[in-house]
Amino acid sequence: MTDKEYMQIAIDISKTAKYPYGAIVVKDGEIVGRSDSKKVKLNGCYTHAEFVAIQDALKDNNLYGELKGATMYVSTEPCPMCMGAILYEEFDKLYYAAKLEDSNKYYCPEVLIACETIAKATKNRKIEIHNIMRKEAVEVLKNAKNK
Repeated sequence: MTDKEYMQIAIDISKTAKYPYGAIVVKDGEIVGRSDSKKVKLNGCYTHAEFVAIQDALKDNNLYGELKGATMYVSTEPCPMCMGAILYEEFDKLYYAAKLEDSNKYYCPEVLIACETIAKATKNRKIEIHNIMRKEAVEVLKNAKNK
């Protein structure tokens, strides 16, 4: 699958999620975690799409770095809290669609710190970051606000 095809899955998840955000974890060419997973118990206030997808992908919930080499695809740029989790798990790549500014404008208030800024602050964590398919994900945010 291509990066756009994986991102489309994350965007599709965001269309039916309780909140308009979706994420998947891909490792070795296979989707190993999804934010719409039924095996992850959704309780508490930290059920962001990235956290749920990471939990779904982990075999050992206490082991940082288990997802080293994986790629995260998320429909909206990760908030600072989620970006921290992505960096701790040592993902190699992050693809996001809508920007935090888009979420802030069309859906809910956000802490507007770019994920690239957070990544640069962690010198020992190398991650490639790409922004693709913004328009498609922004439409989901706009539609969710109008529901």
